[in-house]
Amino acid sequence: MHNPSNRSFQVREMELEDIPAVYALGEAVFTADKWPSLYRTWDEYEPITLFSTDGDFCFVAEYEGRVAGFALGSLIDKRHSAWSYGYLTWLAVDPELKRLGIATQLMDAITDAYIRAGARMMIVDTDAENATAISFFRRHGFRDEDRHVYLSKNLTDHPGYRRLRRRKD
Repeated sequence: MHNPSNRSFQVREMELEDIPAVYALGEAVFTADKWPSLYRTWDEYEPITLFSTDGDFCFVAEYEGRVAGFALGSLIDKRHSAWSYGYLTWLAVDPELKRLGIATQLMDAITDAYIRAGARMMIVDTDAENATAISFFRRHGFRDEDRHVYLSKNLTDHPGYRRLRRRKD
């Protein structure tokens, strides 16, 4: 395990060349076996889409020439409202480099970007069982928790699914 100082990291805006490394780190951190109830799924389109539509809100932390973490978000303008919201969609740090201040540096960078863009509020969501993330977000001033219920249904038990599978086999 590395033991670098906080000054060993550089947080910067994400570049096109960072997408493969961001995707690979997200794939390692946001695995289905770790967070099976994610209503959003991590796939190759997540970093590409956010970078191409809201690149001003995509940051990476670099350590020794590699991506050690990232923060990806977007700016949401609500119709018929003077408010715009910064939505931190994904935040990840290389598990080998946790607890070194990388997530805080990424949070600071994306927060500053939202403020410069005129956002009046910043929102984030996480799995209700992710105590580490909830604690982190609370330490960074997030309050007013809302509980949401996301339900899933396994369609492999549905008769229509079984009929379709039999026809394909």
